[in-house]
Amino acid sequence: MKKIGILLGLGNLLGGFSTFFYFKYFLPSTENNPRIPGYYDTLFFLAGMAMLACLGFALLKRKSGRTLYEVAEGRLSITKFDPSTIHHLQRGALQYPMVVTVISFLIWNLAGFVFGFLEPLIQAKVFNLPTPDLVLCLRQFLGIILLGGGVTCMVLFFVLENAWRPYIPRFFPEGHLNRVKHVFKVSVRKRFLVVTLGIILIPFPIIATTIVSNINQLNLADALTRSKLISSLYWELLFISMDTLTIALILAYFLSKSISTPLLKIKGVIKDVENNDLETRLEIMSNDELGDVAQGINAMILSLNESRRARDSFGRYMCQEIREEILSGKTSLDGEMKRVTLLFSDLRNFTSMVEKNHPRQVVTILNQYFNEMTLAVKEHKGLILQYVGDEIEAVFGAPVGFDDHPEMAVQAALEMRKRLAALNITLEEQGFDPLEHGIGIHSGAVLAGNIGSHERMSYALVGDTVNTASRIEGLAKIYDTDVILSQTTHDLLTGSYVTRQLEPVKVKGKEEGVIVYKLLS
Repeated sequence: MKKIGILLGLGNLLGGFSTFFYFKYFLPSTENNPRIPGYYDTLFFLAGMAMLACLGFALLKRKSGRTLYEVAEGRLSITKFDPSTIHHLQRGALQYPMVVTVISFLIWNLAGFVFGFLEPLIQAKVFNLPTPDLVLCLRQFLGIILLGGGVTCMVLFFVLENAWRPYIPRFFPEGHLNRVKHVFKVSVRKRFLVVTLGIILIPFPIIATTIVSNINQLNLADALTRSKLISSLYWELLFISMDTLTIALILAYFLSKSISTPLLKIKGVIKDVENNDLETRLEIMSNDELGDVAQGINAMILSLNESRRARDSFGRYMCQEIREEILSGKTSLDGEMKRVTLLFSDLRNFTSMVEKNHPRQVVTILNQYFNEMTLAVKEHKGLILQYVGDEIEAVFGAPVGFDDHPEMAVQAALEMRKRLAALNITLEEQGFDPLEHGIGIHSGAVLAGNIGSHERMSYALVGDTVNTASRIEGLAKIYDTDVILSQTTHDLLTGSYVTRQLEPVKVKGKEEGVIVYKLLS
């Protein structure tokens, strides 16, 4: 905030001194009167400037602005206030450069009255001089408020806006600057329009009054005085031209900076996103079009981040190849008939394990078990359809079709056996009993697709094959083995496996006995 105070004071001071310099040395409307001391103009200028500076300081440091400064400096958090106060502070933050500029311009108008009309009247009264010419007073008044105040305040607005922007995010931790209503918005179009019209229109009244005033004096002057007036007019017009050119360059710099700086930050964030950094964010520092673009980019990054999390979550249930195939849109999730291989897995003696251990320990054991089994399924391009209690339902060949889905399921079952053996060693080290599970595998036709309500859908399989696979998994306990294959799956295998045919057995929903095989290795 000290920087802003220094810029505000320095900007107005430079504008005041340049205006004084112009009227003191480039606008000698009359010969210096010997009755007026040489120090009078300087003394009156300094006294007037001090009075106006005190008035401006009092207006800017009013009580209502202290909280605004404390939040901007970080001494107070905007979140500690009630919604009404937050809205008031946010409006104040967005309007701060404009409010300060308007106050400065009002002070300049007062300065125009003091130095343009009041000073000549006081001077005439104190030193018994003739009443000052109204045209000269008007010329000085317009010069102060337009050439001095207009240009100074225009430059001051862009300087203050650039200096104030870094404080804006402290008032809007979540962005959304445009949600604050009834706030004056300086759009990019308005910036160019104000600067262009200001540079073009402000010098016109000054030049016009300068020429008119000199013409009036030329009509009443002798040859020597006319020569001096013409020379003075040359210098006045040169000063106005150089001053306007300098101001134009300054305004062009700050105008371009107010646009290029946000654009460069946007470019940097886009580069970060290209480099796969979705944690990057743009600080929104204005409520114009550039602020809207920054807000939109942040929303886009948030959406991409959510998509990535959903993609990563999606990948927990299937291998990368299947995930990419589904996300690419090449695979239909509508209902369709497919030939697949189903794998059901169920823990043995789960009820007794729950009775022996604390619920938290049970969850810990299940999480470790499911993690290992899921990795085995994913490794062989399977999809976990659901976890039901201690049971796992997985499918191979859907939603992405594979010709060797029976092979993939059997390989996954062997991997699950291997991983369970390793997990049991870990569980014993943790003080838990080893786990046993039964796996049933069956191949056949199913109806696969998104099934559910309008509010919630899930990818599921429907058909007799699903029921049969579940029944076969239940046979593992009867035959005291861990992996059982249906005859259909067994006959479709192309690899070399060691199996043993078991006695046919009837299962629920089947009139004839089902031929199954025990998978040895």
